[in-house]
Amino acid sequence: MKIRIEDNSVRYRLRRSEVDTLAEKGSLWATTNFPEGNFTYGLQAQDGLTELRATYEEGKIILRIPKKWIETWPGSAKIGFETELKWNDAALHVLIEKDFVCLDRDIASQTDQYPNPKV
Repeated sequence: MKIRIEDNSVRYRLRRSEVDTLAEKGSLWATTNFPEGNFTYGLQAQDGLTELRATYEEGKIILRIPKKWIETWPGSAKIGFETELKWNDAALHVLIEKDFVCLDRDIASQTDQYPNPKV
């Protein structure tokens, strides 16, 4: 799983196997280790949700996604989910999407990515 953070925007990109794991297990986590501690980010499916939610708890970025959305996502043509979370005078753009094959890299090394729709 890849994460991209830019200002008040968080984007996760998931390979095929990761989308499958999320649908099967209901969560997906990744950790980057630093000498001072770990940076963890992940997705959690949750019953009863009707939209994406994002929290930062105990050094972890957690994106919560409605469970019903991820149950059918692996076999669907849906690319991803996106929302703008607003509170007070702030906003956070959240995007979760399938990871496509990059056209400017060796395709043979990208076997777990989704086919690029531009091909």
